[in-house]
Amino acid sequence: MLPLGALGVLFIAAIAATARSQGVAIPASRLANKVGIISISGPIDDLTLASLQRRNDAAAKDGCDAIVIEFDTPGGELGATLAMCHLIKTQPPVRKVAWIRPNAFSAGAILALACREIVVAPDSVIGDAAPIQAVPGVGGMGMQPIPVTERAKIEAPVLSEVTESAMRNGYDVRLVRAMITVEDELWLVERDDGKRLFVNAQEYALIFGAEPERGAGGYVPSAAPRSLPNIIEDDGAARDMELLAHAPRVKASERGRWTLLGQVDTSSELVTLRGSQAILFGLATATVADEQQLLDYFGAKELRRYDESWSESLVRFLVSWPVRAILIVVMVVCFFVEMATPGFGAFGSVAAVAFLVLIGAPMLTGLAQWWEVLLILAGGALIIVELFVIPGMGVFGIVGAICILVGLVFTFVGGDLASSQSQSNLLLGLLATLGSFVIAGIGLAILSRHLPNMPFFQRFSLEASIDNVATAPLVRLAAPLPEAGNIGSAVTDLRPSGRAQFGDRVADVRTTGAWINRGARVRVVGGDGLGLIVEDASA
Repeated sequence: MLPLGALGVLFIAAIAATARSQGVAIPASRLANKVGIISISGPIDDLTLASLQRRNDAAAKDGCDAIVIEFDTPGGELGATLAMCHLIKTQPPVRKVAWIRPNAFSAGAILALACREIVVAPDSVIGDAAPIQAVPGVGGMGMQPIPVTERAKIEAPVLSEVTESAMRNGYDVRLVRAMITVEDELWLVERDDGKRLFVNAQEYALIFGAEPERGAGGYVPSAAPRSLPNIIEDDGAARDMELLAHAPRVKASERGRWTLLGQVDTSSELVTLRGSQAILFGLATATVADEQQLLDYFGAKELRRYDESWSESLVRFLVSWPVRAILIVVMVVCFFVEMATPGFGAFGSVAAVAFLVLIGAPMLTGLAQWWEVLLILAGGALIIVELFVIPGMGVFGIVGAICILVGLVFTFVGGDLASSQSQSNLLLGLLATLGSFVIAGIGLAILSRHLPNMPFFQRFSLEASIDNVATAPLVRLAAPLPEAGNIGSAVTDLRPSGRAQFGDRVADVRTTGAWINRGARVRVVGGDGLGLIVEDASA
């Protein structure tokens, strides 16, 4: 009986033989039998990280010996991106290939570089990976200039990440760093043995003995390189990541061996490559248009897709800021309608559901922490104390409202507040929450004028079928309201809203805060569009 190692060798040899029989030369390092496809589309965030972890684990459990990460993304959050890079590089299966289909901008480009190889779909684009600071504005999120010192601090971990990826996967370190830092200038040169290198101004001066001639940039070679672009031929010192990133990789002694091909990048632009350009620059290895070509690329027998689950898509929808803003409006309006009008608790139930979704969805994605939820609950408790225990003080209500506001705002953050992304999320959360409260206030003002006359809301009101007042007419806005000081009796429990009878009429009422039991005497102290305001007349 053959040992397992021998069986594995025979299996790989069989796949290689099949590929050769089809006229395709597939490197042994790429051969795979079962390939899993994980799609990453839309903005990258903590939910994307959790989804990638789940799907990667599922593919490994199913026996996939290679994973293709299919990118179509404009970028996303830095913290989630760096964590995903670590996942890509360290968790099995380690053979991961990026498939740009069709776009991998910003964080997407950084993630693609973390993969062992990159393949591109026709008309695809990769690059433009400079960190940005997005702020909410009219028409959506806009970009805000980042001060030089802060930009350097933000760029440092990104540059370190892509430099390590370049060394690990054989990409030219200057090329990938120029996707992030706009000031970098690049020239493509070729040595007499056919090896190519992207050089900066310092390296240019070393091999040509003169300052570079600067032009418009945008040079693209007519053919792909014959070997990997990185050149590391010294005693090993250049293998240090930071030295490789900053020290010259060429020597003046090689002067005369190099030919200038053209200027690729200027100091006023970021490297962004179309799929065909990525191949010509040695960044991508092949053009893959569809899944059949992907099968052929690996010499594989089976492809299996691992897409986002419906629950992940639902949570992503629920944590979007427009949906959360709507939930805040619904929660506030329904809470106050429930407090101001007698009913069976329908509006209170809707407010409770909106609250649970508002804090539950962010908790599932890591945006909301326990302290934020506790702060919101504490704020709600203080408001209840203000309404029902010690009405009229105002202090508890104000503190409670502040607690709720702070808690809701910080559920938008979910990260280190020192980071640019978290600060942008904080500003977005503040504007969304304040805007929602303003809209809710406007909605309540409108409802206060029209609510009693709206048939839809009347269906949720308690009927006055208590004792001998079942036929008593309900006071409407058009009817004269009892004046302040009039005495009546509560025909329902007032907690704090309900109904009270004044003579032969029954009116919607709410108390000044205290709960009043059915049958108690009440005194009118005022009124508005939602009904009369009363107090306990027996006190």
